[in-house]
Amino acid sequence: MNPLNLPAFAILDTQQDEHDLHFFLETVSQPSLCPCCGSINGDLVGYGRDMQLFMDTPMHGKRVGLHINRRRMKCRDCNSTFLEPLADMHDDHRATKRLIEYIEKRVMLKETFARIAADVGLSEWTIRSIFDEFTAREQKNYQPDTPQFLGIDEAHLFRHYRCVITDVEKRMIIDLLENRSTISVVNYLRKLPNRSKVKIVCMDMWQPYRDAVKTVFPEAKIVIDKFHVVRYASQGLDNIRKEVKKTLTTDKQRRAFKHDRYALLKRPDKLNTHEQLALWHC
Repeated sequence: MNPLNLPAFAILDTQQDEHDLHFFLETVSQPSLCPCCGSINGDLVGYGRDMQLFMDTPMHGKRVGLHINRRRMKCRDCNSTFLEPLADMHDDHRATKRLIEYIEKRVMLKETFARIAADVGLSEWTIRSIFDEFTAREQKNYQPDTPQFLGIDEAHLFRHYRCVITDVEKRMIIDLLENRSTISVVNYLRKLPNRSKVKIVCMDMWQPYRDAVKTVFPEAKIVIDKFHVVRYASQGLDNIRKEVKKTLTTDKQRRAFKHDRYALLKRPDKLNTHEQLALWHC
């Protein structure tokens, strides 16, 4: 065990400056198996070394670089050459596996790619690539739990309406669909496990949603989201106010109705004394 907690490596030298810590390493033991033909032990011989830089998790507020004097091996049986495998190093990025996990955690905390890149010593493009790989892996492994109270709504993103599936009871988003068509919603809902668990579906008044729910959950009760009910009720009340205003004969009455519009739309407990009196005389 060494101070870096990387038992497969021996520390040859250390250096540091204002912003970085540098560790010069080599592997404790050479490889014993050819990855090409499977030959072992005496069939492998050294074929030079390459100094390669791998970044590690920050230490004492400084970026950490691991300069590994990596063996190049040659197999006598198949005559192929290869670089020795490095334990604890990521296969696709010049970084330790623990640094990749560290970056993924920081990205989930909504830190910017540029900030993370500056802190760990990797390029912003590499941080973005690590994030894309992480999200693709999480999406592949994501298995949503079917809720009893399902919510269906939409969000306007990139000039398109997209259906949003939610768990109303837990107040969390389950998934975001590419569009809000009946076919898309039906296809997604049919893939949910244990569909019989759904008892109530909360949605707006969009007819394709209602058709999709009736197709997939014929026994579930449909509840209209109160936000949409209140919005239409408020619009109806304001339309009535406009019609009444047209029947008024004096400018004073018209001005009063114009300014009392907001009082009509307010909650009763939010009205001040003047607004209560104005509504009383309406």
